[in-house]
Amino acid sequence: MKNARFILPLSLLTMVFVQSCIEHEVIPPPEQKVDLDCYFDGFLNGISLSLTENVDGNYGSATKAQNILPAPDFSNERYYFTMTSNQTSRAITIGLGSVYWDGAVDYSPSTTQFNTFMATTVTPPYSDGAFAGFEVKYTDANDIVWSSQEASPNFQEVNFTYTKQESDNTGDYSKFICDFDCYVYKQDPVTLAWDSIRIQANEFRGWFKRN
Repeated sequence: MKNARFILPLSLLTMVFVQSCIEHEVIPPPEQKVDLDCYFDGFLNGISLSLTENVDGNYGSATKAQNILPAPDFSNERYYFTMTSNQTSRAITIGLGSVYWDGAVDYSPSTTQFNTFMATTVTPPYSDGAFAGFEVKYTDANDIVWSSQEASPNFQEVNFTYTKQESDNTGDYSKFICDFDCYVYKQDPVTLAWDSIRIQANEFRGWFKRN
């Protein structure tokens, strides 16, 4: 009986020890990813053009351009989004700028500067190179680029009807929906005559990326 009373507590102690040594799997929480989608639907000289993500090789991409200036001047940064295809040269690109910051202090604008600029830019003016506003470029089926002009004599407007700032481990984004009505132009390299296309009644969904 003495041995039995001794063995029982010892077995319980062994079970407790074994259980305490079992490693429990730690499952990390799922990573939050910004949901990005894009499309362009509109009319070019009255002819419908639709560029839909994952249809006919269409996809969206965001880029940016910097103009770094020495102090005391402020540097500036412009943002671009393109709907294009890996099956054809046709593409629509819009640009928006500029965000200004001290290039001697940091390599790019802060997240706050980026978000504030995007959230408060609703009806920007047209601007060549998107240095002080909005720009449109259309690449046709012959790989010819047509561009909006700041000093266009024709009617032009743009409205950002939706913007939403989101971030994940890949960067900071400003998701947008905009519509615009403008003429884009190309110049004949021989005759130097200008030709134009009107882009109107459209909706463009995409995103700008800070970094």
